[in-house]
Parts: sequence; structure tokens; C-alpha cells
Amino acid sequence: MNLNKLAALMAITLISPYGAALESDFNQPIHVSSVKQHAKLKTNTLTFTDEVLLTQGSIKITADKLTVIRGTEPNHEIMIAEGNVASFHQIQDDGKPLDAEAKTIRYDVAQGKITLTENAQVKQLDSKITGTKIIYYIGTEELNVTTDQSKQERVKTVFLPSQFEKDSSKEESNVKETNTEDTPSIPVGKE
Repeated sequence: MNLNKLAALMAITLISPYGAALESDFNQPIHVSSVKQHAKLKTNTLTFTDEVLLTQGSIKITADKLTVIRGTEPNHEIMIAEGNVASFHQIQDDGKPLDAEAKTIRYDVAQGKITLTENAQVKQLDSKITGTKIIYYIGTEELNVTTDQSKQERVKTVFLPSQFEKDSSKEESNVKETNTEDTPSIPVGKE
């Protein structure tokens, strides 16, 4: 089973715009504990149920159920964490905690895609993105957030500019160094 890819990919890519995952996490062993475990050898399916906990370094995934479906080819696994609330937690390189939750967290290795569905949210400090579905494409580092339009829901994003000032000042200095034009820059959160 390639549970390492689930933990690593969720850690790196789920919230890639927010920060980088702790590199040391990926060298740590993966531990999965649950009340029950069931394997279907003919279908290459392994299911962990009841109080599922996956840990790898600072990564922590909790769910009521974790299903791992092995593909017929290498790197074609599908991993699905489900629960009243399936959650993901990790400490980023910058020391900031990163949290995500949804009723279902699905990772398709071959497509390089992580999908959070039903009450999906991604949070770092006081910044948060919520929607019915959050899809993250690993290769292109694109994040799509949608809602159930039949319920007239809207995507919600909350961020505090002050939390990004330190990061944006680093980006700003990089822009000034590489920018050949003499244009003024405006710091985030200030007029």
C-alpha cells in the first residue's frame, strides 16, 4: 500500500499556496490505527474503520473510515478518508499549523488530484477557505472551490492581510530585485 503518498501529497499540495510541508515528515514511518481493518485481496482494497488515525511526522489524518484501492499499475492508487468530519493536520516549515476538513477527502494518485467534498474547508491560522467542494491539482498547483448552487451557497474566503505582511514583504523585495522598471509597490493591507 502506498499510504506514504496520501500523507505526503496531502501535506505538500493540499494547501501549497499557504506554505511548504515539513520535509522531515516524508522520511518518517506511517502509522495507521483503527478499531477494525478489512482487506479484499481480489479487488486490492484495504479498509480501516472506526476511529482511524494516520500519522507521519507532524501529519495527522483522522476519519471514521479510510479506504485504499490499489490500481493495476504502479501509482494508480485511490485513497478515500471519510467521516462525519475527516480531518488533516500538519505543521508547515514556517511553524504554522495547517488544517483541512471535509466529510470526504479523496486522493487520486494517477490524476494528481485531491478532492475535499461536503463542508470542505482549508485553514491556516485565521485564514480559511470554505466551499462544498475543494479540488487541488498537484501538477499545476491550482485550487478550485465550488458550492452547491441549487442551495444558493457561495465560496467563502477569510484572510488577514497582517498575517501575510511578512511573507509579502519577502516577495516584494524579490520583485524589486528582479523588476527593471521603477514602479512603486503597495504593501498588502495598507493604503
